[in-house]
Amino acid sequence: MISSKKNKFSVACAVLLCSAVIICQAQAQPVSCQGPSDINAIVLTPGHSQTILFELDSIVSHGEFHTCLLATYGTGRLTIRVGPASSVGEYAGLIYAVVGFMGVQPVTEWAYNAETISISLDVPEVSIGMLFTGIISGIGSPDFPIVMSLVVSLSG
Repeated sequence: MISSKKNKFSVACAVLLCSAVIICQAQAQPVSCQGPSDINAIVLTPGHSQTILFELDSIVSHGEFHTCLLATYGTGRLTIRVGPASSVGEYAGLIYAVVGFMGVQPVTEWAYNAETISISLDVPEVSIGMLFTGIISGIGSPDFPIVMSLVVSLSG
């Protein structure tokens, strides 16, 4: 009987969490549809993955970054991969970073040019987090906007 109550509580928490993420996403969407939004929300269950492509138009010091709200329902190993999906430009480079948290675990990684940031975390039954991705420095003259790819997957 106790496990049934625990499952109902877990499902209720997941529904509440998903609702909060959807509401936050709806409120954070830009009013006009003149380009990609600066925020995305993802809800994952074990065995699923999601890929997001987004553009970064300049370096973080100009206020340019991407935000990803992330929720998981089900224990497992969360894998996050971030990297450029477009050319940086001839004789150009960039340094980019991902910072944030997943549950109570901090996330901080950086990479240079075409390197891919790969982060793996163990997550409990229900977890929420927020990730920020931005270009820290441009080397030479990068061809902005830079298209970035964010892939998250949860294995059970």
